[in-house]
Amino acid sequence: MQITIRSIVLTIALLLPTFALAQSGERDAVDQAMKKLMRAFETSDPNLIQEVLRKDGVVLGYSTSRNQVMTQTAEEWAKGFDGKPADDEAQRKRSYEILDVSGNAAVVKVMLDYPGWEGLDYLALSKIDGKWMIFSKSWNGRRKPAAQ
Repeated sequence: MQITIRSIVLTIALLLPTFALAQSGERDAVDQAMKKLMRAFETSDPNLIQEVLRKDGVVLGYSTSRNQVMTQTAEEWAKGFDGKPADDEAQRKRSYEILDVSGNAAVVKVMLDYPGWEGLDYLALSKIDGKWMIFSKSWNGRRKPAAQ
């Protein structure tokens, strides 16, 4: 059987939209997980954070005030979600950018702008048992200078 260039091009042209749709669907699923995370930040809802965070995950970052790398389990970090929003929640700003979704892995950048602090989180997510979960959080932040 002779395979022609035309049949190869036609096959590729037919498969590309299917691949693009699959990737778009996964990106949407990561976006939904991130929206839950943003609501968890806003409300400090422990149930929401548990929906998107692997308990066996890790949180790490460099503390400029302590001059050292800080690590904790994701389960320990999640204990800070106590159901009571921060007193200054109305002044806090958060946004995120999905940097990459490939197969069962995703990376998301979260920008945090709070009245006395600003920082970045880099989240690694994995699709585990059909569900996108955060398993690693690397952060960097600093206190803002006091307003004059």
